Amino acid sequence: MNNQRLLRRRVIASTVLALFLNPWGGLAVANAELDQSPDPLAIYGDEIRFDVMRNGQPVGLHKTTFAENGNELDVLSVFDLKIDFLFFTAFRFRYESAASWRNGALERLKARTDDDGTRSSFEAVREGAGYVIESERESYSTRSPVYPTDHWNPAVLRQDRVLNTLTGRFNEVRITPVDRENVETERGPVMATRYAYTGELETEVWYDDAGRWVKMRFAGRDGSIIEYVCRRCQGGTVRKAEQE
Repeated sequence: MNNQRLLRRRVIASTVLALFLNPWGGLAVANAELDQSPDPLAIYGDEIRFDVMRNGQPVGLHKTTFAENGNELDVLSVFDLKIDFLFFTAFRFRYESAASWRNGALERLKARTDDDGTRSSFEAVREGAGYVIESERESYSTRSPVYPTDHWNPAVLRQDRVLNTLTGRFNEVRITPVDRENVETERGPVMATRYAYTGELETEVWYDDAGRWVKMRFAGRDGSIIEYVCRRCQGGTVRKAEQE
């Protein structure tokens, strides 16, 4: 009996010590699993879709599609937001990007933005050991690796800077796990880790334990809360009504 009590005390002490040394507990396990940079076609299928909510009301859609192209992976992303006031469209925002990846590295990316009539664009191309970024405002070179703020790739969690796909410039960030939460998806609730971006870019992004992007939340320029709600993020089949 005394040996059993001693064993239980040792187990409890070890657990407490582990939590003290690693305050995130299970978050560290989830984060380690995401380091594997999973194949997006394997975990998402050919498409991700999110409903975009503003203060709880639907205002748009975000869609990312994946397609193999020889030994490259083509990734197309579209974000379309429209805010109506009475019978008029008070604000419209649209973002599109086309990227190609090879062996887990970005090869090229073209992005364009229509911010309520103000248009901008930029291109990032891999050259040698680095990249060249060109826009209407500037042209500059940067080191590898480059991870854009498309969020579908969980490998970005290991970075301390990201290529802002709206501005064409890099943001210095710290990405840290915050909590473990249930997130609603097209296949029901899944357990996911919430990560907080702080620094030059502030947002919150959720990934499930397979590395799937399942939710996002950030503050709009007017202080409103913009939230991405999963319509299709688990690799499931999209119903015809959801495609319309």
